[in-house]
Amino acid sequence: MKKPSEDTLSQSNISPEQEAPAASAGENEIYSASEGIRQTGEKTPVERDETTVHDELDDYKFLKSRSIKRSEHSSHHSSGSDHHHHHHHRRRRRRKKMKTWKKVLLIVVSVILALTLILTGTIIFLVSRGYYELFDVELRIDVPQTVSAQVQDNGDSIVYEGKTYRYNRDVTNLLFMGVDKRSLDDENEEGTGGQADVIVMIAINIKSHKLTLFAIPRDTMAEISLYTPSGTYNGMATKQICLAFAYGDGKETSCENTVSSVSKLFYNIPIKTYYALDLDGIAAMNDAVGGVDVVSPETIGDFTQGESYHLEGREAENFVRVRDKSKVESSMDRLKRQEVYAQSFLDKLQASLKSNPTSAVTLFNESAPYSSTNLTAAKVAYLAKELMFGGGMSPEIITVSGETTLNGKNAEYKVNDKEFFKQFLSVYYE
Repeated sequence: MKKPSEDTLSQSNISPEQEAPAASAGENEIYSASEGIRQTGEKTPVERDETTVHDELDDYKFLKSRSIKRSEHSSHHSSGSDHHHHHHHRRRRRRKKMKTWKKVLLIVVSVILALTLILTGTIIFLVSRGYYELFDVELRIDVPQTVSAQVQDNGDSIVYEGKTYRYNRDVTNLLFMGVDKRSLDDENEEGTGGQADVIVMIAINIKSHKLTLFAIPRDTMAEISLYTPSGTYNGMATKQICLAFAYGDGKETSCENTVSSVSKLFYNIPIKTYYALDLDGIAAMNDAVGGVDVVSPETIGDFTQGESYHLEGREAENFVRVRDKSKVESSMDRLKRQEVYAQSFLDKLQASLKSNPTSAVTLFNESAPYSSTNLTAAKVAYLAKELMFGGGMSPEIITVSGETTLNGKNAEYKVNDKEFFKQFLSVYYE
């Protein structure tokens, strides 16, 4: 580029009229050094894609194409730009992967949280419902005159021997029946449903965390409802309580008839739950808890008094079933073995629940094909909660007070009213 001469620079008296006209609005109309000279302070229009360069005197601004600069800049930074662009792309891809991973984690956590809330809510509902099903009872206690007790408010309180007893509403009942049949699913006419050789009234106190197992001898004389083979009610009779199960279909109606007889025996105490198990179910339940360890209280069959046994399968059935029918006391001797077995079974069950809270569900599922019950999921949830978080249950086994007599060839167990009433008060009243 040619620099202006000194003669040109010395022309200082140029009038405003001689000065070059102002640039028009068009972007391509610009001044160069040969066309005119701008006044001090004025700026020559510059196109947007070009850069101005000052001369030494800083009086003029000349135009210079940016293409040169761009090429120089490009040649100098091309490799760096490519590297920067590649690095930036990798960072963007990494951030994208991180964002995807976080989204997946968030979804998984949300699903787990939702399932946990649903499960917790379901358990809370079941436990609450279970409490209602087990403990919401209406009392109609009826005590015989031989006891000489005064019942008040349908049994909410009882005055006996100068003391007032209040009904303990923290106690619920479950009636267990062991039936002398291989299968409860067999079709039966009324009166042929089998017999309940094992009858245990289980009182569950959730306040004191105590289980009281009332062992009721099968020969206990009690009032039972009779039905014809067609199912027609045929009145009441005093018979061995094990026969109450026979007057039914071998399942639900047999259980309900036995519940009714046991309730009458216990002065009309409410029995909210029942559970009947056939012979094949003994081995199934026994093995579901890993077998049961016992010490035989007598010598009979394959068992010797004082010897220890780990019962599995049919061994458990034999231990609780075998009896010497030639002896009047055979049923009571067998009951003692059943009490030993029940104590060991409960200990094993509670130990299993502590190590594996799902043991109760496993046991319930294993015994389902061999049982008839009105246990619900709500009842099971509540009772399992008490067993797991209530500090366990302390079991006590007592036999309904009475004595065995022989009536011809039949053994009859007659309840001692006064002694049994004291047992009754000690469990159900405070």
